[in-house]
Amino acid sequence: MDKKPEKLVPEVRFKGFTDDWEQHKLGDIAKVTKLAGFEFTKYINYSSKGKILAIRGLNIKDGKFNLQDVKYIDNSDFNKLTRSKLRQDDILFTYVGTIGNSAIVPAGVKWYLAPNVCLIRTQTENAKFISHLIQSDKFQHQEIPKWITTSSQPALSMENIRKFSIILPTISEQLKISNLVSIIDTIITLQQRKLEQLKQLKKAMLQQLFVDKNSKQPNLRFKNAVCKIKLEK
Repeated sequence: MDKKPEKLVPEVRFKGFTDDWEQHKLGDIAKVTKLAGFEFTKYINYSSKGKILAIRGLNIKDGKFNLQDVKYIDNSDFNKLTRSKLRQDDILFTYVGTIGNSAIVPAGVKWYLAPNVCLIRTQTENAKFISHLIQSDKFQHQEIPKWITTSSQPALSMENIRKFSIILPTISEQLKISNLVSIIDTIITLQQRKLEQLKQLKKAMLQQLFVDKNSKQPNLRFKNAVCKIKLEK
């Protein structure tokens, strides 16, 4: 007797969802492209100041955009760069060197695609769900590595990125899942900021509460602590 195929469903689901998830190739549900080499060499001019950013691989890490080291392209020929202009909810994915970092483009930005970063633009699926799926441990450690070409520098071709296996639920379930993960991401960000603030507070307290070789009293003391601190010779 033939075995029934395994159902493509997660172990934990929101109440009310019972449909099987469906397997697709990424290229069937999204536009996958990159900045062509001639576009970069002929039409893009980098500068250290401006308003229009070119998003490079180093600007994408841990599902977020790191904009501490950026390049501006205000003096470029934008008539030739229409396909490189980024939109809200575009997913950017690094495919050379450090492979698999991704982040989703927010609203209200003037950004363009730089080399070594792939643009994934969904057609009908929820972009945030696809972005979270790509960032999942299973996808990072099982799906992406099998498509990496072996060379002096690890890389993925656009053809192979389009072959990524993506298993999708209905749009309504995608929205439920992506909203939950986004809420958790927001909480993590807030806690990280709080942790950084506490680290800075501790650093300041250590500077104020202890004496150094040039002082016999700390700058900050608890109430009623009036005795002088003796320094060993």
